[in-house]
Amino acid sequence: MISWRQTCLALALVAIGGAAAAEDPRIAPGRDPGGVAVAVLADGFDTTRADVLRILARDGEGEAIAWDAVDGDHRPFVREGAGTEVALAAAAKGGVRIVPVRVAMGDAASLAKGVAFAQSTPARLLITTLADQDRRGLAVMTAAAARFAAVLFVVSLPVPTAGEAKAVVAVANLVLLDSKPTAQAAAEAVAQALGCAGGDLAGATGADLKRVLLGRLNAQSSAACNAERAEPK
Repeated sequence: MISWRQTCLALALVAIGGAAAAEDPRIAPGRDPGGVAVAVLADGFDTTRADVLRILARDGEGEAIAWDAVDGDHRPFVREGAGTEVALAAAAKGGVRIVPVRVAMGDAASLAKGVAFAQSTPARLLITTLADQDRRGLAVMTAAAARFAAVLFVVSLPVPTAGEAKAVVAVANLVLLDSKPTAQAAAEAVAQALGCAGGDLAGATGADLKRVLLGRLNAQSSAACNAERAEPK
């Protein structure tokens, strides 16, 4: 079990602003798409794809808000990275802009560094899909959620055990989903909840966001939503 002290140490070691890896392409400047900022923690993103560039959150100068916790730079590029499809699924219904964060999925310190960056951005939600071999990452997400109450953490992993489900019950701003039926469970849940018009979420806590997300999913309120009808906040 990963202790909160270990997680705090990892968070304290974050160093933002390292030199970009020479082989990583620069993310082209663009226009912020608007919507709720959602951080995606994954093993990398193909930031050369036009469909990915369109959904990235941008700063006032059009630069992508992004981070690579592995290389220590702002270019989370991996051409075959799983984060590409997660990001596209989360933004599929509109109302979402993506903050891509590359991490080493099996490394607790890397995950903690990714969380530390994400919570310093405009991101209101953080999503990540843990593979079976990376289940220990749930302890990092649980500890981080308890620390950063303003952010909603949405985590999916294959067939959560009773112990894993019980561990997150007391965390008001953490949602744990089963990724066995669909690998994009976390991303699809966020897309369904935020792709609909539904009130201004500004100032909402992570617990508030959890109630909104679960309420909209339970009510199937997003069934008829699409990007054209969405009214991003």
